[in-house]
Amino acid sequence: MSFISKEIKIALLGILAIAVFVIGYNYLKGTGVFSSSRTLYVEYDNVQGLTPASYVQIKGFTVGSVKNISMSKKNPGKVLVEMNVEKEIQIPIDSKAIIVSLDLLGTKAVNLIPGIADKMIEEEQYVNGQVELGVIENLGASAGPAIDSAKIAIASLNQTIRSINNILDVNTQAHLKSSMADLSTTMNDFSQFANELNAQREKISSLVNHLNSFAGNLDKNGNTITNLLNNAEATTANLKKLDFDGTMLELKNTMHELQTTLDKVNHGKGSMAMLMNDDKLYRNLKNTLSTANNLLADVNARPSRYINVAIFGKKNKNDCPPQSAPNANE
Repeated sequence: MSFISKEIKIALLGILAIAVFVIGYNYLKGTGVFSSSRTLYVEYDNVQGLTPASYVQIKGFTVGSVKNISMSKKNPGKVLVEMNVEKEIQIPIDSKAIIVSLDLLGTKAVNLIPGIADKMIEEEQYVNGQVELGVIENLGASAGPAIDSAKIAIASLNQTIRSINNILDVNTQAHLKSSMADLSTTMNDFSQFANELNAQREKISSLVNHLNSFAGNLDKNGNTITNLLNNAEATTANLKKLDFDGTMLELKNTMHELQTTLDKVNHGKGSMAMLMNDDKLYRNLKNTLSTANNLLADVNARPSRYINVAIFGKKNKNDCPPQSAPNANE
């Protein structure tokens, strides 16, 4: 039985340690030893803190990593980013590589936005690059105008305070104190109202329950309400078809003729005016109605006096005693 010497064991252990170190280093860089990937290039004016081993993502899914970042030799002044992307991922030629922030701490990643072209990006081709400002950068960009606006507002406030100091003389201060006292009283009243409202909490809760029930009924009768609205819409459409202008013109003419008639009546012209303004005619009409009333009462009291009906040749006797007619002057 043969034994392996210590030197060979140490050598094998050293080789294993180096292999583990290389694998771990490549893994931390985002590059697998046995992974199948292709290299793509992107150029940026500013990488905004992007570092090697940063994620390359599509719709939040990691499909690769940043391999290297260096100054571009092809276009001086730009930064060249070399990315490893899985080969099975199909990326259209018009896609965009946007540097985005993954969190509030500013961790950067490359987000691939797929295009719509039929042709796909091949090995060692360039992708269009863009930079998207993160939350902190957006806050910083918007802070400048906000600070300028705040300065203007503070200057305006200082001027307003000076103007108020000039306006607030002794009498005005007294009125202001009185107003503050009234405001304090109002706040006390409001506090009392709030306490009373709190005491009515159960009634309010009941009212809310009724409202919820009403809302449920509305939901159940949704079809009926829809039909009602449709009918209202149809009615509105029919109303649109009506000739409102012609109707209003006819109404205006009718009102004008009515006004003319009323003017004639007011000025004593025509039969209606004579009927309304002639007292003698009114008295005669009243007497005639009174006489007719007496006649009807007498007919009702003694019908046999006015109507004779003979049955088998015999006249009916007047069984009802005569009654006096009502007084027409009452």
